[in-house]
Amino acid sequence: MMIILFVLSSCSNNPLEGTWQYNGGLYNGREQKASPNFKMQRTYSEKSYEAFKIEAFIEPELYNSGIYKVQGDTLLITSKFSSRPSQNTDLTIRYKFKIENNKLTINGILPNGMVVEEYWKKVD
Repeated sequence: MMIILFVLSSCSNNPLEGTWQYNGGLYNGREQKASPNFKMQRTYSEKSYEAFKIEAFIEPELYNSGIYKVQGDTLLITSKFSSRPSQNTDLTIRYKFKIENNKLTINGILPNGMVVEEYWKKVD
């Protein structure tokens, strides 16, 4: 008797899946560094994301979550929850992105006209 065993792995073609930590950015050309007092992390699963603020000795705070879609080098993000007042909830924002090694760079224009370029480092 022959037994055939198939092993299925969760291979993903999605380069964003995993956890990324904010590493600074440019906002309307002005540099903003990552805070030394807390970390901001965003975890992308298959189709959704959650963003947390992480401080020592405090429970991580979910500050934003929603859905996203990758189309080539374009990232479409739709926020469904924000812990702070936001005019971007339920709006889809289009970003260009690139990943080099463990570094993610996203570029886009927010609905209020702000030009953003953010840097994220993969942490898992």
